[in-house]
Amino acid sequence: MEIFDISLEIAEDMPTYRGRKEKKPRIERVRTLEEGANETRLTLETHTGTHIDAPLHMLPLATSIDQIPLSQFIGPAVVLEIRNRPAINREDLVPFEHFLLPGHFVLFKTDNSFTDLSRDDFVYLTESAATFLSQKSLKGIGVDALGVERNQPGHPTHRILLEGGLVVVEGLFLRDVPQGLYFFVALPLKIRGGDGAPARAFLVRI
Repeated sequence: MEIFDISLEIAEDMPTYRGRKEKKPRIERVRTLEEGANETRLTLETHTGTHIDAPLHMLPLATSIDQIPLSQFIGPAVVLEIRNRPAINREDLVPFEHFLLPGHFVLFKTDNSFTDLSRDDFVYLTESAATFLSQKSLKGIGVDALGVERNQPGHPTHRILLEGGLVVVEGLFLRDVPQGLYFFVALPLKIRGGDGAPARAFLVRI
């Protein structure tokens, strides 16, 4: 069995959405072995690093992360490699339509996987791509960027995907993952009333 760890490492120098310093985690040693045991305090935003967006992130009176069944975060997945595009549009997805199967996850490996994730001009999903994906009865989508969209007034990509019942996973590390079929797991922390949560994500090659 071959497992690919596709989670970003949590560290104080980790990449953040568009390089925003206020989103970097704080890691503080609060107890040492001399005091009995090593213990650390972690301060981390719910949308930093590899994480899952709950519907509550963008929709009023919507489902929080702790209310989503764990079964929604696991399932068959396809990794699609789409390179040399500033954004993924509907027309970029049409050639892969036969891979967009009901109940599956679709994970996008783009130029983001080979560049600095803190950059402003990351590859994102457009509104047309989100609409197309929401019509395929998918379980969810995952991106190799720290956001699924950028500079889109009203956040249409987020809203379309979340209103369509899709799980949205951001911040995946797909650089070393070949295009193909896998079994996907991304389990979020159980944060009461959370608008999202950090997750440990991995793929098992089918």
